[in-house]
Amino acid sequence: MSDSNLARALLAPRCVALVGASADPNKNTARPQRYLRTHGYTGTIVPINNSAKECLGETAYPSLDEAPDGIEHALVMVPGKYVLGVVEQCVRKRIPVASIYSDGFAETGEEGRKLQERLVAVARAGGVRLTGPNCMGTINTHMPCALSINAVLDIDRLIPGRVGLVSQSGSVMGALLSRGQARGMGFSKLVSVGNECDLSVGEITDLLVDDIDTDVILLFLETIRKPELLARAAARAHAAGKPVAVYKLGRSEVARELAASHTGAMTGSDDSANAFFRRHGIMRVDTLEAMIEAPQLLRGARPPRGRRIAVLTTTGGGAAMVVDNLGRLGLDVVPPTDRIIRNLAGKNIHIRKAALTDLTMAGTRKEIYSATTVGMTLAATAVPIALPWRFGSASAPGWTATAISVASTATAMITSRTNSTMIWLSAFLQSV
Repeated sequence: MSDSNLARALLAPRCVALVGASADPNKNTARPQRYLRTHGYTGTIVPINNSAKECLGETAYPSLDEAPDGIEHALVMVPGKYVLGVVEQCVRKRIPVASIYSDGFAETGEEGRKLQERLVAVARAGGVRLTGPNCMGTINTHMPCALSINAVLDIDRLIPGRVGLVSQSGSVMGALLSRGQARGMGFSKLVSVGNECDLSVGEITDLLVDDIDTDVILLFLETIRKPELLARAAARAHAAGKPVAVYKLGRSEVARELAASHTGAMTGSDDSANAFFRRHGIMRVDTLEAMIEAPQLLRGARPPRGRRIAVLTTTGGGAAMVVDNLGRLGLDVVPPTDRIIRNLAGKNIHIRKAALTDLTMAGTRKEIYSATTVGMTLAATAVPIALPWRFGSASAPGWTATAISVASTATAMITSRTNSTMIWLSAFLQSV
């Protein structure tokens, strides 16, 4: 199967089968059909139910064998002991992709692992690609196609965006979608891979590199399977200008044990994971909150070419918190130059040559807080990374609009004159 055909079947299928769909709208297995229609899917839905002739207004079929041809993606929601038979039907019906929601496989122990291996062998021999088991499906906000059982889809509308997500946890996929929507941040494609028995994170990341709706790729990992494929995808993403960020579990022994019990993951040392991410240009974050903020930071940004950073602030305490973390990360904070000190003195702001440029609250005055002052001050440091931190008060009239305007103009000024990357921070969620 070509990459383009795989991408269409996985992420934008025109005909989907819901194997194990319920005619009872209150059952979990009725959710995908409801979500597909609620969120505007216009393709064909084929419910598979061996006891009902109709599911939520759609004609149901007893099995895939008796269903119409042309199905591109099957979401499998039957008990684990029946999944192998369903995969065999997918092979007979030439269904390119099956996402397995059912559990009871590698995450349960050796017997489950053997059953999972049997699933993969049958699927590969028949040309079917699998996600899962123990996964929650896929979501395409642009098509749209909400082919998932995740309860996060009990919302009025999905916000289309430019961020792709591949997650080894279906619940975390839902949490990120929910938090992103609350911030007004939309996703493009979201894929839950569960046990990752066949289609790997690396392969799906590779598909997102070619996806015209995706600019930034996020990964939530419990382990790194098929690292060579993820490394290849990361290299292609870098060449395409699409940053990749990851939140990986397993920093502690307890976390590694939980990962193994959840999706059957076999986790290695955290140092090895860090080395892998650094080698392949994948940015690692430590919180779910950072997964929401990282796309805003990374989208369209050029990778910095050095480790020197300038900090411009109106709050010494807040900036010291940032500088403390920068030092821990091995970045060199550059003090203001003599020229900067003289220029600011001419504006009646007297600073000393400390680790950062602290304008104090005087920097919040309108005549000081301008794109010209901020931009010229940071440009004069000639560093790869510039970090303005908290200007003004979010409660002041018109503050947010002013702050965003200054940030936008100053960033354009800096990037046109230097190779610096601008990273704006604010103490206020509703600000820049």
